[in-house]
Amino acid sequence: MQKLVQALPEYQQQMEKLSLHVELAGKINAKIGEDGLRDLGQIEQDLVFGDAGNKELIEYLQENEDGNDENKLRLLMIYALADPENFDGEKATRLMELANLPPEDIKIIENMRLLEGPKVVKEEKKGGFLKFDRKAKKALRKDRQGEEETWALSRFYPVIEELIEKLEKHDLPKDEYPCMNESSSVLGVVGHAPKRAAQQSRRSRRTQARGKHASDDGYSSDSVLKNAATDLKHMGQRIFVFIIGGATRSELRVCHKLTTKLRREVVLGSTSIDDPPQYITKVKMLSMAELYG
Repeated sequence: MQKLVQALPEYQQQMEKLSLHVELAGKINAKIGEDGLRDLGQIEQDLVFGDAGNKELIEYLQENEDGNDENKLRLLMIYALADPENFDGEKATRLMELANLPPEDIKIIENMRLLEGPKVVKEEKKGGFLKFDRKAKKALRKDRQGEEETWALSRFYPVIEELIEKLEKHDLPKDEYPCMNESSSVLGVVGHAPKRAAQQSRRSRRTQARGKHASDDGYSSDSVLKNAATDLKHMGQRIFVFIIGGATRSELRVCHKLTTKLRREVVLGSTSIDDPPQYITKVKMLSMAELYG
């Protein structure tokens, strides 16, 4: 019986897929260990969420003197945004020297800080019960309530995730987002498909029927795309988001995640899709006219 099962084409296909996954996982783990990406990801995440500061950053840079320059530059960019008071003047120069980065790279960090714009200072509420001299965390992000962490380094989420969720709830302030469309009477209907989406021609039904193969296991690329297209017909009104200046793959992933969560197709558009090296190059090449224009 075992030999009969092993001789089946489906069994051979699954074994080939398993072998490929094992091989890819081995190569990925080797690359992660070789480049020290676990430690890098941990310090980046801790800086963003305020669980690490100047001390931890200096320790990391001292222990990774021969590390990748781009990774160290990105780390300093995060730190400069999270704790600008400790990345200024002589302090910034010393950190750049400790990271063995050329002095001209400071322009990238300065441009990044200018892109952030002025920070809005919130007024403290009066009449607090007790105030302790507890050092406040300097964090760019707060952990999301009710969100389970799938992996140790999965706490980070792009700002666009919060913005889309607020948009869906009509909580985005119009004065801060003037390019946002006015809500219509059907905009708030979530989880219900528009009437026209339910109308489907017989031709499309026949096409889908012909596209179904006996060997379709639901995991092939054609099957995934087909099932996704079918699911979208039962969703609410689409949400279109356009980012000027470039979007990242993590923002694409968030839009895919929210499509399932909100039961509304989230379509992301941008002038480009950038990886970290491309983004750093763009920030470096920004002129003063572009920053202040």
